[in-house]
Amino acid sequence: MMADAAKRNSVAGNKAQVATPKSATPTPDNGIEALEKAIGARVRITTTAPTAQTYEGTLFTADPTLSLVAINIRPQHQGSQTGDYNVIPFSRIDKFAVLSAPSEAGLASALPPIGPVDHKFLEQRERKRIEELKSEKQHRNKDVSAEGQAIYDALRRVNVPVRWHHTQIIAHEAVIIKEPYDVADCSANAGKQDVLNRTKKVLEGERRKLRERQDSQRKTATPTGPRKGG
Repeated sequence: MMADAAKRNSVAGNKAQVATPKSATPTPDNGIEALEKAIGARVRITTTAPTAQTYEGTLFTADPTLSLVAINIRPQHQGSQTGDYNVIPFSRIDKFAVLSAPSEAGLASALPPIGPVDHKFLEQRERKRIEELKSEKQHRNKDVSAEGQAIYDALRRVNVPVRWHHTQIIAHEAVIIKEPYDVADCSANAGKQDVLNRTKKVLEGERRKLRERQDSQRKTATPTGPRKGG
């Protein structure tokens, strides 16, 4: 009987040693979730030591990707459209308390203000962009070589008024530049010799720049072989 009693006591002792589950403690994920739910609310956030600070204001955002919150500490009664925002990393938050639950007004004040849309300005900008695209299309000529188009564009960049007439470049509405668009390919009526000479001078300079640019690009693109002797 003593053996049976000892056995019963041993079993009871083993049962007494079974661990009971502890109450759950807050995890970082729980804290982030609480912060996300409090967006738009009035909150108080205290940061960790050694430079502990306390912020009170409207919670603007809680971003789990960037691991930070933004709080607008500007008092609501000031009525300013611009906020006074402080950005705090999650890792620096020691204490967090909701002072007043988010409301429609609070949530609206947490968002940056949206100004009125100037429809007339947008329409003008759209029309201007359409005209620019039309103009660019008029200045592109699919029937000429890449060099011919480059010469045309170069003349436009230096403010020479030009337009296409089939494959000919018309400059100043007086000078005709035929393919291959060299100085010798320029012609004009007898009364337009001054304009002709100015156009030739500009064309000569722009062709020289194009050649120099092309030579530089070829040198850059040409691979050099391995050095001999090491």
